[in-house]
Amino acid sequence: MDTYLINKQNIQAGFKTWLENKTPDLVLVCGFSIKIPKEVLTIPTYGFLNVHFGKLPENRGPDPLFWSIKQGQKQTAITIHQMDTDWDTGKILIEQPIPLIPGETLGMANSKMSYMLGELIKKALELIVEPKNLSPQSDKGIAYYARPTEEDTTIYWETQTADEIEQLINACNPKYGGATTYYQGSPIRIVEVSPVDSQPLLGKTAGEIVHAHPQEGLYVYCKYGKILRINAISSDAGILSGTKYVHLGVRQGHCFTTSLRNKQQTVI
Repeated sequence: MDTYLINKQNIQAGFKTWLENKTPDLVLVCGFSIKIPKEVLTIPTYGFLNVHFGKLPENRGPDPLFWSIKQGQKQTAITIHQMDTDWDTGKILIEQPIPLIPGETLGMANSKMSYMLGELIKKALELIVEPKNLSPQSDKGIAYYARPTEEDTTIYWETQTADEIEQLINACNPKYGGATTYYQGSPIRIVEVSPVDSQPLLGKTAGEIVHAHPQEGLYVYCKYGKILRINAISSDAGILSGTKYVHLGVRQGHCFTTSLRNKQQTVI
């Protein structure tokens, strides 16, 4: 198999020459992070097609699935579109709606969508030969989301609801190793939680551990009195269940915090 390793230095000249020698009818792209020059895009007979795990134009950017799950969207899409000189702006060939199930992690949704790609790509190869099958993107609802930063993957107990925290944690699993918080000044990543069906509690602090038991697990108070059960945590001690994390000395009344600045926050 003849391969060519592309980087920012050779895509303008070396890759262009290599592709011209190949004279392809079509180039299929998935997860490519380098902008392709216009003179390269026009080499294949039918151009370049990009596979995008998000609905366009409202979910442009390098990690659309993260943002869809973090925002609690009920549905996303596998979009196959023709590439142009900007990011995720080309004409759409296929848009396959995909439901996002409550509690579904980024990894679960990605696997589900990847499994569907074979048939969708086969369909795309049939459709691309007719220009009428390509539709311009809407000029409404346009949004571009950059790659998530550390701030984007951090839990803000004081301002985020229990639902928003759960969505963030699911969006961070497994690609970002969980959502970041601090316990007693040490950073940890919460990998999985589940909501607790109970009457709202009053008089607690957001992020406060309201129950820590070696068999029953670890429960945390959230905004508006909702409770989350911490099922899995990644820390220096390893990836542990909430029950095992209790054995490390976690105590009721202590708080998970957003940053080192409020690491001393505890409830006596």
